[in-house]
Amino acid sequence: MEKKNVVWEKLSLFVLSVTVLAVVLFWGFNQQMNDKSTVQSFDGQHLYDEITTSELEILINDIPLELDLTKLHQVATPKLLSTEINNRISFTTNNKTEVYINGEKIEENTTFMVDELSPLNNLEIMMKNGQQVRYVELKTLPEDFPTLQFTGYSTSEGDFYGDLLNDESNSFIFKMSSAGDLLFYFTEFNEHGSLMNFQKHNVNGEVYYSYFNPSENFKDHLPFTGIEYGAIDIMDCEYHVIDSLELLPSEKLPQGGYVENHDFIMIDKNHYLLTGAVDRNVYMDDLGTYTRVKAAYIQEIKEGEVIFEWDSSDHPELFAQSVENNDYLNVNEYFYAADYAHINSINIDPVDNNLVISFRNLDEVIKIGRDTGDIHWILGGVGDMFGLEDSQKFSRQHYAKYTKDGTILLFDNGNANEKTRVLEFTLNESDLYLEDFKEYVVEGKYSMATGSAMKTESDTIVIGWGLGSYHSLMSELDINTNKIISEIIPPVEQYSYRVVKFK
Repeated sequence: MEKKNVVWEKLSLFVLSVTVLAVVLFWGFNQQMNDKSTVQSFDGQHLYDEITTSELEILINDIPLELDLTKLHQVATPKLLSTEINNRISFTTNNKTEVYINGEKIEENTTFMVDELSPLNNLEIMMKNGQQVRYVELKTLPEDFPTLQFTGYSTSEGDFYGDLLNDESNSFIFKMSSAGDLLFYFTEFNEHGSLMNFQKHNVNGEVYYSYFNPSENFKDHLPFTGIEYGAIDIMDCEYHVIDSLELLPSEKLPQGGYVENHDFIMIDKNHYLLTGAVDRNVYMDDLGTYTRVKAAYIQEIKEGEVIFEWDSSDHPELFAQSVENNDYLNVNEYFYAADYAHINSINIDPVDNNLVISFRNLDEVIKIGRDTGDIHWILGGVGDMFGLEDSQKFSRQHYAKYTKDGTILLFDNGNANEKTRVLEFTLNESDLYLEDFKEYVVEGKYSMATGSAMKTESDTIVIGWGLGSYHSLMSELDINTNKIISEIIPPVEQYSYRVVKFK
């Protein structure tokens, strides 16, 4: 009996000791929290204090910075940064946590400059609440931004605008000077689509930028045909997104919807031309049956109203002119609508204000009336109206645009013979004949898809090599000497949709 009492007393004493210890530890923890001290996790890697619970969010150029508030030291990279502007930085918090960049306390309207976008040029952000601190090494260039080598020197005015795409990481849009200095980047991860078609717009003395921003839903894209769906985002001169454009409900498109990824024209601040790719069920007389096609669609929007629209399926003669994705009887889960036309560029004729459109899968450039939508003429392909000779014909072309001289310049991918060229046409549009023809060739180059060619005022042509970018993302060709004067050389397996140049 005495032994049982002794055991019971020892057990009671042990329980009491454990209880007292727990109370002391709990009191100590609360005392630490009340004193705003820092508690370290068991693994020693994370901190729990006022900063952890501050719901702190830091924004750089209006985009949240991805942070782990439990880490004492970490590395972070802004999604958008530029050497040209005062980069904006702000934050929100639910307590008295303060934020500093390079030792300067962040107040309302705080900005900072970056002199170089480089893996070697970093800034420091410090978060502070009493004695509690966090440190962030702020990279000025993402680690996965492809290393671009610039060779030569561009003699033409302006900056290069392009995009960087690959199959394994983030996509980027970028701006680079004529000397090869990186001036701006924006990145976004989207496993199903890519940022692309980065452009500069000079509108009534004001500068705007635009780019294609893809939907995050895989079902919204047709990866096997090169069509992606999303919106056109508009930025002001300080790279602040001020608008996001989609197709509006209209007579031909009652439901509205996403734009497609290939081109965009900003005519005025609230006046745009957008492109779409829409499903249509059409009856084909020669087949005696209905089928589903992916119609090329254009919508002109002014002050929030659709003032013009054009649908390629309203012109059934184009079905028979298609040279690719035209198996109208065998649409399936991959090509569930025949992408028989595939619009990839639009341009406004500066003389008559009508539209000149490039259709990859027709091998044709077509002018349509901007008032009636009627087809005025067809250059190239089965429907050619200008009597092109075999050496003047093109295949799977991109980026057909008027030059300052009134000629039409285009990037001929040359899929028919695996030889990519830049072609320049001088057309007599009244009598439908070819007045002059020029070709520019960089030997050894072939791009099976995408690409661009832009003539500058310095008698050079800026060539974006598209899917043929594995050795050169961009080449600038002096047309008087037929010599390459500058190039952007990417890493292996890096390509782009377009690289162009704007003043």
